[in-house]
Amino acid sequence: MNNQAELIRQILLEPDSEDDLLSDGSELEDHVSARSQDSGTEQDLSSDYDSEDDVPLSDLQFPNQRLPEEEQSDSQVTNLFFVGKDGTKWSKEPPVQQVRTRSENIIRQTSGVSQVAKLAQSELECWSLFFPESMLSIILTHTNLQIRERNTGCESIPHFKKEIDMPEFKAFIGLLYIAGFYRSGRQNTVDLWASDGTGVEIFRLTMSRQRFHYIQSCLRFDNKDTRDERKLLDNIAPIRQVFEMFVENCKQSYIPGEYVTIDEMLLAFRGRCKFRQYIPSKPAKYGVKILAMVDAKKFYILNLEIYAGKQPVGPFAVSNKPFDVVNRLVQPISKTGRNVTFDNWFTSFELVSHLLNEHKLTSVGTVRKNKRQIPKEFINTRSRNALIYSSKFGFQKDVTLVTHIPKKNKVVILMSSLHHDAAIDESTGEKRKPEINTFYNSTKGGVDVADELSATYDVSRNSRKWPLTVFYAMLNMAGINANIIHGSNTQAIQKRRNFIKTLGRMLVTEHLRARKEIPQLPRQLRKRIREFSGEPDEEPPIRVPGVRKRCQVCPYARHRKTSNVCEDCHKYICPEHTVSFCKDCATTAENNSV
Repeated sequence: MNNQAELIRQILLEPDSEDDLLSDGSELEDHVSARSQDSGTEQDLSSDYDSEDDVPLSDLQFPNQRLPEEEQSDSQVTNLFFVGKDGTKWSKEPPVQQVRTRSENIIRQTSGVSQVAKLAQSELECWSLFFPESMLSIILTHTNLQIRERNTGCESIPHFKKEIDMPEFKAFIGLLYIAGFYRSGRQNTVDLWASDGTGVEIFRLTMSRQRFHYIQSCLRFDNKDTRDERKLLDNIAPIRQVFEMFVENCKQSYIPGEYVTIDEMLLAFRGRCKFRQYIPSKPAKYGVKILAMVDAKKFYILNLEIYAGKQPVGPFAVSNKPFDVVNRLVQPISKTGRNVTFDNWFTSFELVSHLLNEHKLTSVGTVRKNKRQIPKEFINTRSRNALIYSSKFGFQKDVTLVTHIPKKNKVVILMSSLHHDAAIDESTGEKRKPEINTFYNSTKGGVDVADELSATYDVSRNSRKWPLTVFYAMLNMAGINANIIHGSNTQAIQKRRNFIKTLGRMLVTEHLRARKEIPQLPRQLRKRIREFSGEPDEEPPIRVPGVRKRCQVCPYARHRKTSNVCEDCHKYICPEHTVSFCKDCATTAENNSV
């Protein structure tokens, strides 16, 4: 009986063909991941490693993708795999899919406007989702504290230096948007307030140019008395509270689509700032860097993080490595099955694996050629086989690597956990770009487009204070996000320029209504404010016989008084500005005007 069992065991263990034998007659052991080749199941880790601490990260994420060198000949490894510098092996054949839709491609959250923002209908209501009264009150409180400090010791305070209230603060923001609408955000304010017909009238109607500059110079976003203490722990303490409130409002108001982009923005700034960045590829070159996550199709700005340099030891000391930055930015969409696209500054094998395993997010990105997981065949473009428009693919059970040669001596390397085959996009014609490449091109521009939209109607003004630069950027982003929510809620097709224009007018309206009641304002100015607000003009003054008043046409300095009043506009006019008509001519002029 024992002999029979031994015979059966030998038959079962006998190689099927000579192809399964090595040159020395020993059996070839198959170390390829089962899921990568056929069954989709994972095998145990190789016993060559004593503990998980000794196992490279790629082996922990993808067991059995590395083949023990002593058990494989060079020719067999070459035939089955591409091998990276660190020994990472990429199969030449794509994995066999056992399911129609992989679990990481199932979107677990419906995109669109969230419940908290569904009721916002007007442009101002949509904008207020990002700058609510509570947030504006914080800025208003600290700004008035700064005004009081400046006015300390002054015997008489000029009118333009008085404290501001909420309607006037909103009007100030509205003028910033209107300046951006006219694409004159950084234009000299003398031109905007010009009264010779070349200026923009709404600026003069809303407030004086001197008042506008004074409010701008006094803007503060935190308590100045405790700032020095907080700066010992946080480089961005002057705007930390307001910025985090804004970012939280962005997260709560909208649910992004299935594709998002992570990239960096650079806010133009050349003043003094300890974490100012120099990025020669950006138009501004110098400025404050903001890392952003944006919806790749709708361009809604979802999450932001200011690059604050090396933070002091404390609660705000975080790593600025690409891996850690992306790990923080994707928290709002973690475990929702979405895809994240980023460029080669962020992309690494470890990050792609981490997003897939820990956050249930797929990712696509370009890869730098110095990454140690990339095989040399993917980088060498000078060999005989490196033809223009050719591509090579390497596969692991959840990650695909592809290299494409778009032109002579140029190579594009991409890594994806969303794609799992060697598909070529036929729509690219003779260029024969891989589908991974065309997908990356279609989703990589989310942050760049949002940056371009901000620059189109930019509200920012030249400043030597970096918190003001960040505040202007927040206003630009709020305008973009509010426009998206307004279009979704109202189903109205409205150009962004019209949205910005309407928003600016709405923000200044409340202050204009209060300003027209100021008796010290010239009557003509009050009349124009009423016309602008759509309100009827005030009743004409009742003429009292014998009462003399200043001529309203003569220059103020002449101080010429008269009792004559125009029959049409009811202005007091002196004889110099009076025109006499006979009854017949007056009747004819009246009939012609009708």
